[in-house]
Amino acid sequence: MSSKASITVLRPREEVERLWRDPHYRTEHIEGAGATVRFVQAPGDRGTEIHVELGQSARAGKLGQAVQKLRGSEPLSKAKDDLRRFKQFVETGEIPRSDAVPEGELLERKFKQRPAQPLTQDELQKVGA
Repeated sequence: MSSKASITVLRPREEVERLWRDPHYRTEHIEGAGATVRFVQAPGDRGTEIHVELGQSARAGKLGQAVQKLRGSEPLSKAKDDLRRFKQFVETGEIPRSDAVPEGELLERKFKQRPAQPLTQDELQKVGA
């Protein structure tokens, strides 16, 4: 069984392939998972599609997969995070971070989230407003 992920980057194929191999843009989880990566020209001259196919590890069976998913360490989730970061970095030059989940989809982090709300007076003073 395999897992697949893909994303479209708004750059020419040759440039995307070159940047993919550049250590500065390194995608740690995809490279470490022994994945198959393909670069395809997107239809309508809309950039380059990156297709990643991960070999599914059967470590600890269904239970192990469920635990990985809950902990946010599932290989497919990590690969999707890496693809998103690569796209952001290539297209904008930076990777925006959210206060909600700056390190990705970790379950323990989701429990600490709170709905958006105005800053308290103490928080306003800390930021100099």
